[in-house]
Amino acid sequence: MRTLNIDGRPSDQPSARELQFQAAVLASAVTVTVSLLSRYILRAPLVPEVLSEFVFAVLPISLVEAGVSLLGAFAKQLGMLACVVAYFLALTGSAFVFLGLNRRVSAPGIVILVIFTWAATLLVLFPLLGAGLLGANLRQGRTAASMWMLAIYSVFAIAVSYFSARYLGAQPEPAADGSNSGAVQSGRSRPATLIGRRSIARWTFYAILGVAFYDVGRALLDPLLRLGAGRVRHGTGIFPSIDGLATEVTSVSDFYDVSKNVSDPDVDVRRWQLQISGTVQNAASLSYDQIRQLPFVEHYATLECISNEVGGGLIGNALWRGVRLRDLLEQAALKPGVFDIVLKAADGYTDSIPVERALADGTILAYEMNGYPLDQTHGFPLRLIVPGIYGMKNVKWITAIEAVDFDFKGYWQKRGWDDRAEYKTMSRIDVPGASIKGSATTIAGIAFAGDRGIQRVQVSTDGGKNWQDAEFKPGLSRYSWTLWHMDWTPASPGPALLIVRATDGTGVTQTSSHAPAIPNGASGYDSRTVRVV
Repeated sequence: MRTLNIDGRPSDQPSARELQFQAAVLASAVTVTVSLLSRYILRAPLVPEVLSEFVFAVLPISLVEAGVSLLGAFAKQLGMLACVVAYFLALTGSAFVFLGLNRRVSAPGIVILVIFTWAATLLVLFPLLGAGLLGANLRQGRTAASMWMLAIYSVFAIAVSYFSARYLGAQPEPAADGSNSGAVQSGRSRPATLIGRRSIARWTFYAILGVAFYDVGRALLDPLLRLGAGRVRHGTGIFPSIDGLATEVTSVSDFYDVSKNVSDPDVDVRRWQLQISGTVQNAASLSYDQIRQLPFVEHYATLECISNEVGGGLIGNALWRGVRLRDLLEQAALKPGVFDIVLKAADGYTDSIPVERALADGTILAYEMNGYPLDQTHGFPLRLIVPGIYGMKNVKWITAIEAVDFDFKGYWQKRGWDDRAEYKTMSRIDVPGASIKGSATTIAGIAFAGDRGIQRVQVSTDGGKNWQDAEFKPGLSRYSWTLWHMDWTPASPGPALLIVRATDGTGVTQTSSHAPAIPNGASGYDSRTVRVV
Protein backbone atom coordinates (compact mmCIF):
# COMPACT_ATOMS: atom_id res chain seq x y z
CA MET A 1 0.00 0.00 0.00
CA ARG A 2 1.41 3.40 -0.96
CA THR A 3 1.79 5.93 1.83
CA LEU A 4 1.41 9.66 1.51
CA ASN A 5 3.53 12.51 2.86
CA ILE A 6 1.95 15.38 4.76
CA ASP A 7 1.40 17.29 1.49
CA GLY A 8 -0.46 14.34 -0.03
CA ARG A 9 2.48 13.32 -2.20
CA PRO A 10 3.26 9.58 -2.45
CA SER A 11 6.23 8.71 -0.26
CA ASP A 12 8.16 7.33 -3.24
CA GLN A 13 7.78 10.54 -5.22
CA PRO A 14 10.36 13.36 -4.85
CA SER A 15 9.18 16.86 -4.09
CA ALA A 16 9.20 19.61 -6.67
CA ARG A 17 12.14 21.29 -4.95
CA GLU A 18 14.14 18.07 -5.03
CA LEU A 19 13.53 17.73 -8.75
CA GLN A 20 14.40 21.39 -9.28
CA PHE A 21 17.69 20.81 -7.52
CA GLN A 22 18.45 17.73 -9.58
CA ALA A 23 17.61 19.52 -12.83
CA ALA A 24 19.93 22.37 -11.74
CA VAL A 25 22.73 19.89 -10.97
CA LEU A 26 22.44 18.17 -14.35
CA ALA A 27 22.28 21.44 -16.28
CA SER A 28 25.35 22.73 -14.44
CA ALA A 29 27.26 19.49 -15.08
CA VAL A 30 26.54 19.77 -18.82
CA THR A 31 27.63 23.42 -18.83
CA VAL A 32 30.89 22.76 -16.98
CA THR A 33 31.68 19.86 -19.31
CA VAL A 34 31.04 22.00 -22.40
CA SER A 35 33.14 24.81 -20.90
CA LEU A 36 36.11 22.51 -20.27
CA LEU A 37 35.92 20.96 -23.74
CA SER A 38 35.66 24.41 -25.32
CA ARG A 39 38.72 25.59 -23.39
CA TYR A 40 41.03 22.69 -24.13
CA ILE A 41 39.90 21.96 -27.69
CA LEU A 42 38.86 25.37 -29.03
CA ARG A 43 40.82 27.69 -26.68
CA ALA A 44 37.71 29.37 -25.32
CA PRO A 45 37.90 31.40 -22.10
CA LEU A 46 37.16 29.40 -18.96
CA VAL A 47 35.68 31.03 -15.88
CA PRO A 48 37.36 28.63 -13.38
CA GLU A 49 40.73 29.37 -15.00
CA VAL A 50 40.22 33.13 -14.62
CA LEU A 51 39.14 32.56 -11.02
CA SER A 52 42.15 30.36 -10.22
CA GLU A 53 44.58 32.91 -11.67
CA PHE A 54 43.00 35.56 -9.44
CA VAL A 55 43.12 33.33 -6.36
CA PHE A 56 46.80 32.46 -6.87
CA ALA A 57 47.58 36.16 -7.37
CA VAL A 58 45.90 37.36 -4.16
CA LEU A 59 46.80 34.50 -1.83
CA PRO A 60 49.66 35.26 0.59
CA ILE A 61 52.90 34.21 -1.04
CA SER A 62 53.76 32.03 1.98
CA LEU A 63 50.58 30.01 1.43
CA VAL A 64 51.30 29.60 -2.29
CA GLU A 65 54.86 28.53 -1.52
CA ALA A 66 53.65 26.03 1.08
CA GLY A 67 51.26 24.53 -1.45
CA VAL A 68 53.91 24.26 -4.16
CA SER A 69 56.43 22.78 -1.70
CA LEU A 70 53.92 20.18 -0.50
CA LEU A 71 52.26 19.23 -3.79
CA GLY A 72 54.55 20.57 -6.50
CA ALA A 73 52.87 21.40 -9.80
CA PHE A 74 49.81 19.42 -8.62
CA ALA A 75 49.00 22.35 -6.31
CA LYS A 76 47.87 24.31 -9.37
CA GLN A 77 45.71 21.46 -10.63
CA LEU A 78 44.16 21.06 -7.18
CA GLY A 79 43.45 24.78 -7.05
CA MET A 80 41.93 24.62 -10.52
CA LEU A 81 39.76 21.69 -9.45
CA ALA A 82 38.49 23.71 -6.50
CA CYS A 83 37.60 26.58 -8.83
CA VAL A 84 35.78 24.19 -11.19
CA VAL A 85 33.76 22.94 -8.22
CA ALA A 86 33.02 26.53 -7.14
CA TYR A 87 31.84 27.37 -10.67
CA PHE A 88 29.66 24.26 -10.74
CA LEU A 89 28.08 25.19 -7.41
CA ALA A 90 27.47 28.78 -8.56
CA LEU A 91 25.74 27.55 -11.72
CA THR A 92 23.71 25.05 -9.71
CA GLY A 93 22.61 27.76 -7.29
CA SER A 94 21.64 30.09 -10.13
CA ALA A 95 19.61 27.39 -11.90
CA PHE A 96 17.92 26.30 -8.67
CA VAL A 97 16.84 29.86 -7.85
CA PHE A 98 15.67 30.38 -11.43
CA LEU A 99 13.56 27.21 -11.38
CA GLY A 100 12.11 28.20 -8.03
CA LEU A 101 10.87 31.42 -9.61
CA ASN A 102 9.81 29.80 -12.90
CA ARG A 103 8.04 26.46 -12.48
CA ARG A 104 7.65 26.17 -16.25
CA VAL A 105 10.57 27.56 -18.28
CA SER A 106 9.39 29.57 -21.27
CA ALA A 107 11.35 30.97 -24.20
CA PRO A 108 11.48 34.46 -22.62
CA GLY A 109 12.71 32.83 -19.43
CA ILE A 110 15.57 31.15 -21.30
CA VAL A 111 16.59 34.50 -22.81
CA ILE A 112 16.49 36.17 -19.39
CA LEU A 113 18.68 33.43 -17.88
CA VAL A 114 21.22 33.77 -20.71
CA ILE A 115 21.38 37.55 -20.40
CA PHE A 116 21.63 37.46 -16.60
CA THR A 117 24.47 34.91 -16.44
CA TRP A 118 26.29 36.55 -19.36
CA ALA A 119 26.08 40.03 -17.79
CA ALA A 120 27.03 38.77 -14.32
CA THR A 121 30.17 37.17 -15.77
CA LEU A 122 31.28 39.74 -18.35
CA LEU A 123 30.26 42.94 -16.56
CA VAL A 124 30.84 42.03 -12.91
CA LEU A 125 32.88 38.86 -12.33
CA PHE A 126 35.56 39.32 -15.00
CA PRO A 127 36.37 42.94 -14.01
CA LEU A 128 36.58 41.91 -10.34
CA LEU A 129 38.97 39.06 -11.24
CA GLY A 130 41.24 41.26 -13.34
CA ALA A 131 40.07 39.92 -16.71
CA GLY A 132 38.71 43.33 -17.69
CA LEU A 133 35.29 44.50 -18.81
CA LEU A 134 33.87 41.95 -21.27
CA GLY A 135 37.10 39.96 -20.88
CA ALA A 136 39.25 42.66 -22.46
CA ASN A 137 42.39 41.41 -20.67
CA LEU A 138 41.98 37.80 -21.71
CA ARG A 139 44.11 36.45 -24.55
CA GLN A 140 40.93 35.78 -26.56
CA GLY A 141 40.08 39.51 -26.51
CA ARG A 142 36.85 41.32 -25.70
CA THR A 143 34.80 40.23 -28.73
CA ALA A 144 35.75 36.54 -28.72
CA ALA A 145 35.37 36.27 -24.94
CA SER A 146 31.91 37.85 -25.09
CA MET A 147 30.76 35.52 -27.87
CA TRP A 148 32.10 32.42 -26.16
CA MET A 149 30.39 33.29 -22.89
CA LEU A 150 27.15 33.93 -24.76
CA ALA A 151 27.39 30.48 -26.38
CA ILE A 152 28.22 28.69 -23.12
CA TYR A 153 25.44 30.34 -21.17
CA SER A 154 23.02 29.57 -23.99
CA VAL A 155 23.93 25.91 -23.49
CA PHE A 156 23.32 26.42 -19.76
CA ALA A 157 19.88 27.93 -20.27
CA ILE A 158 18.84 25.28 -22.79
CA ALA A 159 20.03 22.53 -20.44
CA VAL A 160 18.05 24.06 -17.57
CA SER A 161 14.98 24.19 -19.82
CA TYR A 162 15.43 20.60 -21.00
CA PHE A 163 15.96 19.02 -17.60
CA SER A 164 13.20 21.04 -15.99
CA ALA A 165 10.79 19.95 -18.73
CA ARG A 166 11.98 16.35 -18.42
CA TYR A 167 11.68 16.07 -14.65
CA LEU A 168 9.24 18.83 -13.74
CA GLY A 169 6.97 18.81 -16.76
CA ALA A 170 4.29 16.57 -15.29
CA GLN A 171 2.98 17.87 -11.96
CA PRO A 172 0.42 16.07 -9.70
CA GLU A 173 -3.00 17.65 -10.00
CA PRO A 174 -5.26 18.11 -6.96
CA ALA A 175 -8.18 15.69 -6.64
CA ALA A 176 -11.78 16.77 -6.97
CA ASP A 177 -12.12 17.03 -3.18
CA GLY A 178 -9.25 19.50 -3.06
CA SER A 179 -6.63 17.11 -1.69
CA ASN A 180 -3.47 16.14 -3.53
CA SER A 181 -3.94 12.50 -4.42
CA GLY A 182 -0.77 12.28 -6.44
CA ALA A 183 -2.59 11.48 -9.66
CA VAL A 184 -1.15 13.01 -12.80
CA GLN A 185 -3.66 14.29 -15.30
CA SER A 186 -1.21 14.20 -18.18
CA GLY A 187 -1.02 10.44 -18.07
CA ARG A 188 2.41 9.92 -16.53
CA SER A 189 3.58 10.24 -12.97
CA ARG A 190 6.41 12.39 -11.79
CA PRO A 191 9.68 10.47 -12.23
CA ALA A 192 11.47 9.01 -9.26
CA THR A 193 14.47 10.84 -7.90
CA LEU A 194 17.22 10.84 -10.51
CA ILE A 195 20.11 11.73 -8.17
CA GLY A 196 19.68 10.91 -4.52
CA ARG A 197 21.55 12.71 -1.79
CA ARG A 198 23.54 9.59 -1.06
CA SER A 199 24.45 9.27 -4.74
CA ILE A 200 25.71 12.86 -4.84
CA ALA A 201 27.83 12.27 -1.73
CA ARG A 202 29.09 8.94 -3.07
CA TRP A 203 30.15 10.30 -6.48
CA THR A 204 31.76 13.33 -4.88
CA PHE A 205 33.79 10.95 -2.73
CA TYR A 206 34.71 8.90 -5.82
CA ALA A 207 35.89 12.04 -7.62
CA ILE A 208 38.09 13.08 -4.69
CA LEU A 209 39.43 9.53 -4.38
CA GLY A 210 40.19 9.46 -8.10
CA VAL A 211 42.17 12.68 -7.90
CA ALA A 212 44.09 11.34 -4.90
CA PHE A 213 44.89 8.04 -6.63
CA TYR A 214 46.01 9.94 -9.74
CA ASP A 215 48.47 11.99 -7.74
CA VAL A 216 49.79 9.06 -5.69
CA GLY A 217 49.96 6.81 -8.73
CA ARG A 218 51.89 9.41 -10.69
CA ALA A 219 54.37 9.74 -7.81
CA LEU A 220 54.84 5.96 -7.68
CA LEU A 221 55.14 5.46 -11.43
CA ASP A 222 57.43 8.41 -12.09
CA PRO A 223 60.64 6.63 -10.94
CA LEU A 224 59.74 3.63 -13.12
CA LEU A 225 59.13 5.83 -16.14
CA ARG A 226 62.52 7.44 -15.69
CA LEU A 227 64.75 4.41 -15.20
CA GLY A 228 67.08 5.67 -17.91
CA ALA A 229 67.46 9.09 -16.33
CA GLY A 230 70.04 7.93 -13.81
CA ARG A 231 72.98 7.80 -16.17
CA VAL A 232 75.27 10.59 -17.23
CA ARG A 233 75.36 11.56 -20.89
CA HIS A 234 78.26 13.37 -22.53
CA GLY A 235 80.41 12.12 -19.64
CA THR A 236 84.20 11.84 -19.66
CA GLY A 237 84.46 8.56 -17.76
CA ILE A 238 84.78 10.18 -14.33
CA PHE A 239 81.19 9.23 -13.57
CA PRO A 240 80.51 5.97 -15.38
CA SER A 241 76.98 4.64 -14.96
CA ILE A 242 76.07 6.00 -11.54
CA ASP A 243 72.46 4.91 -11.11
CA GLY A 244 70.34 7.62 -9.53
CA LEU A 245 72.63 10.51 -10.38
CA ALA A 246 71.06 13.36 -12.33
CA THR A 247 71.82 13.27 -16.02
CA GLU A 248 74.35 15.81 -17.15
CA VAL A 249 71.83 17.11 -19.70
CA THR A 250 68.23 17.05 -18.53
CA SER A 251 65.75 15.82 -21.13
CA VAL A 252 62.91 18.13 -22.09
CA SER A 253 60.37 15.74 -20.59
CA ASP A 254 62.26 15.58 -17.28
CA PHE A 255 62.96 19.30 -17.05
CA TYR A 256 61.08 20.95 -14.20
CA ASP A 257 58.07 23.10 -15.02
CA VAL A 258 56.85 25.91 -12.77
CA SER A 259 54.66 28.84 -13.80
CA LYS A 260 51.89 30.96 -12.38
CA ASN A 261 49.41 29.40 -14.79
CA VAL A 262 46.96 26.57 -14.46
CA SER A 263 47.02 26.27 -18.25
CA ASP A 264 50.04 27.67 -20.06
CA PRO A 265 49.49 29.87 -23.12
CA ASP A 266 49.30 28.27 -26.54
CA VAL A 267 50.88 30.89 -28.79
CA ASP A 268 49.95 31.08 -32.46
CA VAL A 269 53.36 31.68 -34.00
CA ARG A 270 51.82 32.82 -37.29
CA ARG A 271 50.46 35.94 -35.59
CA TRP A 272 53.16 36.28 -32.92
CA GLN A 273 55.48 39.27 -33.03
CA LEU A 274 58.29 40.31 -30.69
CA GLN A 275 57.83 44.00 -29.91
CA ILE A 276 60.90 45.99 -28.85
CA SER A 277 60.09 49.43 -27.46
CA GLY A 278 60.62 51.86 -24.61
CA THR A 279 63.67 54.05 -24.11
CA VAL A 280 65.15 53.16 -27.49
CA GLN A 281 65.80 55.04 -30.71
CA ASN A 282 64.64 52.29 -33.04
CA ALA A 283 61.52 50.46 -31.94
CA ALA A 284 61.07 47.18 -33.79
CA SER A 285 58.72 44.28 -34.39
CA LEU A 286 60.13 40.89 -35.38
CA SER A 287 58.40 37.71 -36.49
CA TYR A 288 59.47 34.24 -35.42
CA ASP A 289 61.05 33.54 -38.81
CA GLN A 290 62.97 36.82 -38.71
CA ILE A 291 64.40 35.96 -35.31
CA ARG A 292 65.48 32.51 -36.43
CA GLN A 293 67.29 34.05 -39.40
CA LEU A 294 69.51 36.17 -37.13
CA PRO A 295 72.99 34.96 -36.09
CA PHE A 296 72.55 32.48 -33.27
CA VAL A 297 74.55 31.27 -30.31
CA GLU A 298 74.10 28.20 -28.15
CA HIS A 299 75.37 27.13 -24.76
CA TYR A 300 74.51 24.87 -21.86
CA ALA A 301 72.89 26.58 -18.91
CA THR A 302 71.29 25.34 -15.71
CA LEU A 303 67.98 26.75 -14.52
CA GLU A 304 66.85 26.53 -10.91
CA CYS A 305 63.50 27.65 -9.56
CA ILE A 306 63.67 30.12 -6.68
CA SER A 307 61.10 27.88 -4.96
CA ASN A 308 63.52 24.95 -4.97
CA GLU A 309 64.06 23.65 -1.45
CA VAL A 310 67.40 22.32 -0.21
CA GLY A 311 67.90 18.98 -1.94
CA GLY A 312 64.92 19.64 -4.23
CA GLY A 313 64.38 18.73 -7.85
CA LEU A 314 63.29 22.07 -9.35
CA ILE A 315 66.54 22.35 -11.28
CA GLY A 316 67.77 21.16 -14.68
CA ASN A 317 70.48 21.64 -17.28
CA ALA A 318 69.91 22.00 -21.02
CA LEU A 319 71.47 23.16 -24.27
CA TRP A 320 69.85 26.42 -25.38
CA ARG A 321 70.02 28.05 -28.82
CA GLY A 322 68.90 31.55 -29.65
CA VAL A 323 69.97 35.12 -30.33
CA ARG A 324 71.87 37.35 -27.95
CA LEU A 325 69.60 39.86 -26.29
CA ARG A 326 72.48 42.31 -26.60
CA ASP A 327 72.35 42.11 -30.41
CA LEU A 328 68.67 43.10 -30.48
CA LEU A 329 69.18 45.91 -27.98
CA GLU A 330 72.10 47.27 -29.96
CA GLN A 331 69.92 47.36 -33.07
CA ALA A 332 67.24 49.15 -31.08
CA ALA A 333 69.89 51.64 -29.82
CA LEU A 334 69.24 52.15 -26.11
CA LYS A 335 68.97 55.77 -25.05
CA PRO A 336 70.99 57.06 -22.08
CA GLY A 337 69.51 56.37 -18.66
CA VAL A 338 68.11 52.88 -19.25
CA PHE A 339 67.96 51.02 -15.93
CA ASP A 340 65.97 47.81 -16.54
CA ILE A 341 64.97 45.68 -19.48
CA VAL A 342 61.38 44.53 -19.00
CA LEU A 343 60.14 41.23 -20.43
CA LYS A 344 56.43 40.70 -21.05
CA ALA A 345 54.85 37.32 -21.72
CA ALA A 346 51.78 35.96 -23.46
CA ASP A 347 50.24 34.89 -20.15
CA GLY A 348 50.45 38.41 -18.68
CA TYR A 349 53.60 37.62 -16.70
CA THR A 350 56.21 40.38 -16.40
CA ASP A 351 59.70 40.63 -14.98
CA SER A 352 62.88 42.61 -15.55
CA ILE A 353 66.63 42.29 -15.48
CA PRO A 354 69.24 45.03 -15.01
CA VAL A 355 70.54 46.42 -18.27
CA GLU A 356 74.02 45.13 -17.41
CA ARG A 357 72.77 41.53 -17.35
CA ALA A 358 70.76 42.09 -20.49
CA LEU A 359 73.95 43.11 -22.32
CA ALA A 360 76.01 40.21 -20.92
CA ASP A 361 77.39 37.68 -23.38
CA GLY A 362 75.46 34.69 -21.98
CA THR A 363 72.00 36.27 -21.97
CA ILE A 364 70.01 34.97 -24.92
CA LEU A 365 66.49 34.79 -26.27
CA ALA A 366 66.21 31.03 -26.80
CA TYR A 367 64.00 29.29 -29.33
CA GLU A 368 65.53 25.80 -29.07
CA MET A 369 66.12 23.45 -26.15
CA ASN A 370 68.35 20.38 -26.51
CA GLY A 371 68.28 20.70 -30.28
CA TYR A 372 64.51 21.00 -30.67
CA PRO A 373 62.17 24.00 -30.86
CA LEU A 374 60.82 25.01 -27.48
CA ASP A 375 57.60 23.28 -26.57
CA GLN A 376 54.60 24.99 -25.02
CA THR A 377 55.63 24.07 -21.47
CA HIS A 378 59.07 25.62 -21.73
CA GLY A 379 58.16 28.89 -23.40
CA PHE A 380 57.46 28.52 -27.12
CA PRO A 381 58.17 30.47 -29.21
CA LEU A 382 60.78 32.49 -27.28
CA ARG A 383 62.12 32.57 -23.75
CA LEU A 384 64.88 34.33 -21.86
CA ILE A 385 67.97 32.52 -20.62
CA VAL A 386 69.96 34.79 -18.32
CA PRO A 387 72.79 33.07 -16.41
CA GLY A 388 73.27 33.91 -12.76
CA ILE A 389 69.68 34.51 -11.61
CA TYR A 390 66.82 32.25 -10.63
CA GLY A 391 64.38 30.78 -13.12
CA MET A 392 61.51 33.14 -12.35
CA LYS A 393 63.41 35.89 -14.20
CA ASN A 394 64.06 33.67 -17.22
CA VAL A 395 60.74 34.71 -18.72
CA LYS A 396 58.85 32.30 -21.00
CA TRP A 397 56.41 33.01 -23.88
CA ILE A 398 57.99 36.44 -24.46
CA THR A 399 55.94 38.85 -26.55
CA ALA A 400 57.57 42.21 -25.79
CA ILE A 401 60.82 43.76 -24.58
CA GLU A 402 60.78 47.27 -23.17
CA ALA A 403 63.70 49.42 -22.02
CA VAL A 404 62.81 51.56 -19.00
CA ASP A 405 64.65 54.17 -16.93
CA PHE A 406 63.42 52.93 -13.53
CA ASP A 407 63.54 49.82 -11.32
CA PHE A 408 60.67 47.75 -12.66
CA LYS A 409 59.02 45.29 -10.25
CA GLY A 410 57.65 42.18 -11.90
CA TYR A 411 54.86 39.73 -11.09
CA TRP A 412 56.64 37.98 -8.22
CA GLN A 413 58.57 41.00 -6.97
CA LYS A 414 55.25 42.74 -6.25
CA ARG A 415 54.45 39.73 -4.07
CA GLY A 416 57.62 39.88 -2.00
CA TRP A 417 60.23 37.87 -3.90
CA ASP A 418 63.77 39.19 -4.28
CA ASP A 419 64.34 41.44 -7.29
CA ARG A 420 68.05 40.61 -7.69
CA ALA A 421 67.33 36.86 -7.39
CA GLU A 422 70.97 35.78 -7.75
CA TYR A 423 71.61 32.05 -7.46
CA LYS A 424 72.85 30.84 -4.10
CA THR A 425 75.52 28.18 -4.15
CA MET A 426 73.83 24.80 -3.73
CA SER A 427 74.75 21.12 -3.67
CA ARG A 428 72.63 18.00 -3.54
CA ILE A 429 73.04 14.33 -2.70
CA ASP A 430 71.42 12.05 -5.27
CA VAL A 431 72.85 8.66 -4.21
CA PRO A 432 73.00 6.39 -2.24
CA GLY A 433 69.51 5.53 -1.10
CA ALA A 434 68.24 5.09 2.45
CA SER A 435 69.89 1.71 2.96
CA ILE A 436 73.23 0.31 1.79
CA LYS A 437 75.28 -2.78 2.38
CA GLY A 438 78.42 -2.39 4.45
CA SER A 439 80.75 -2.49 1.48
CA ALA A 440 82.23 0.16 -0.76
CA THR A 441 79.61 2.43 -2.27
CA THR A 442 79.39 5.72 -4.12
CA ILE A 443 78.06 9.05 -2.91
CA ALA A 444 77.16 11.35 -5.80
CA GLY A 445 75.14 14.39 -6.70
CA ILE A 446 75.18 17.86 -8.24
CA ALA A 447 76.50 21.30 -7.30
CA PHE A 448 75.65 24.67 -8.81
CA ALA A 449 76.52 28.33 -8.26
CA GLY A 450 75.03 30.14 -11.23
CA ASP A 451 77.61 31.89 -13.39
CA ARG A 452 80.27 31.69 -10.66
CA GLY A 453 81.12 28.05 -11.27
CA ILE A 454 82.22 25.40 -8.76
CA GLN A 455 85.80 24.90 -7.57
CA ARG A 456 85.30 22.42 -4.71
CA VAL A 457 82.80 19.87 -3.38
CA GLN A 458 83.18 18.29 0.06
CA VAL A 459 81.31 15.45 1.69
CA SER A 460 80.98 14.46 5.34
CA THR A 461 79.95 10.92 6.31
CA ASP A 462 79.87 11.57 10.06
CA GLY A 463 77.39 14.38 10.38
CA GLY A 464 79.78 17.26 9.65
CA LYS A 465 82.70 16.41 11.97
CA ASN A 466 85.08 15.63 9.13
CA TRP A 467 85.04 16.57 5.45
CA GLN A 468 86.55 14.92 2.38
CA ASP A 469 86.98 16.32 -1.10
CA ALA A 470 84.78 14.77 -3.74
CA GLU A 471 85.83 14.34 -7.34
CA PHE A 472 83.82 16.49 -9.72
CA LYS A 473 83.42 16.92 -13.42
CA PRO A 474 83.59 20.51 -14.70
CA GLY A 475 80.31 21.75 -16.06
CA LEU A 476 79.53 21.68 -19.76
CA SER A 477 79.76 25.46 -19.65
CA ARG A 478 80.46 28.17 -17.10
CA TYR A 479 76.68 28.37 -16.60
CA SER A 480 76.11 24.65 -15.97
CA TRP A 481 75.88 22.51 -12.88
CA THR A 482 78.69 20.22 -11.80
CA LEU A 483 78.37 16.48 -11.18
CA TRP A 484 80.41 15.05 -8.31
CA HIS A 485 81.05 11.71 -6.63
CA MET A 486 83.07 10.15 -3.82
CA ASP A 487 83.84 6.51 -3.01
CA TRP A 488 82.96 5.52 0.55
CA THR A 489 83.44 2.37 2.59
CA PRO A 490 81.39 2.53 5.83
CA ALA A 491 83.40 1.75 8.96
CA SER A 492 80.57 -0.06 10.77
CA PRO A 493 76.89 -0.92 10.49
CA GLY A 494 74.27 1.53 11.67
CA PRO A 495 73.00 4.95 10.67
CA ALA A 496 75.30 7.47 8.99
CA LEU A 497 74.55 11.13 8.30
CA LEU A 498 75.85 12.26 4.91
CA ILE A 499 76.25 16.00 4.24
CA VAL A 500 77.51 17.87 1.19
CA ARG A 501 78.74 21.43 0.67
CA ALA A 502 80.19 23.27 -2.33
CA THR A 503 82.53 26.19 -2.87
CA ASP A 504 81.91 28.51 -5.79
CA GLY A 505 84.44 29.79 -8.30
CA THR A 506 85.13 32.89 -6.24
CA GLY A 507 86.23 30.81 -3.23
CA VAL A 508 83.08 31.30 -1.13
CA THR A 509 81.64 28.15 0.46
CA GLN A 510 77.88 27.79 0.58
CA THR A 511 76.32 28.68 3.91
CA SER A 512 75.14 26.06 6.36
CA SER A 513 72.46 28.41 7.66
CA HIS A 514 69.04 27.19 6.72
CA ALA A 515 66.74 29.68 5.00
CA PRO A 516 63.36 29.08 3.36
CA ALA A 517 62.79 29.78 -0.31
CA ILE A 518 60.92 33.02 0.44
CA PRO A 519 62.03 35.66 -0.44
CA ASN A 520 65.38 35.03 -2.15
CA GLY A 521 65.94 31.29 -2.42
CA ALA A 522 66.59 28.46 0.04
CA SER A 523 69.98 27.84 1.62
CA GLY A 524 71.62 25.23 3.84
CA TYR A 525 73.44 21.93 3.48
CA ASP A 526 71.69 18.96 1.92
CA SER A 527 71.93 15.89 4.10
CA ARG A 528 70.79 12.30 4.04
CA THR A 529 70.70 9.62 6.72
CA VAL A 530 71.52 6.16 5.40
CA ARG A 531 71.44 2.87 7.25
CA VAL A 532 74.43 0.61 6.76
CA VAL A 533 73.48 -3.06 7.00
